[in-house]
Amino acid sequence: MKQFIVLMAVLPVMLLFLLQFTLEQKNSLVIARVQDFTNAAKEEAKQEGYFSTEIKERLKNKISRATGISAERIIIESEDSVKFRYSIGNERLIYYRVEVPIEEVMAGSRLLGISKEENSYVYVIDSYTASEKI
Repeated sequence: MKQFIVLMAVLPVMLLFLLQFTLEQKNSLVIARVQDFTNAAKEEAKQEGYFSTEIKERLKNKISRATGISAERIIIESEDSVKFRYSIGNERLIYYRVEVPIEEVMAGSRLLGISKEENSYVYVIDSYTASEKI
């Protein structure tokens, strides 16, 4: 009977490890999809010389469909001026920033007393790429 009581106390905590592992896999998949879609959009932007409105909207929609995150919550920032390949130094670099909110970072957050605000973060890709527009 003593072992049964200990098992009942320890089992929920042990199940949290299993749930956390599964949640980590899900979040890793979301991050990988965001990186893949952003990379593809970056290649398009290199050809056009900047992140056009169409590229941004297409990227938002792809991320939203693949991850289930609302497109309104995804933030994409970039410069609006066209950069050319023959420019010198930083004048040919295209800046872009993609912010995607990831909810549910910790499994069993209510059990552990973690609030919804504390149980989320924003995944950010903040980078530059060189323009190939001639």
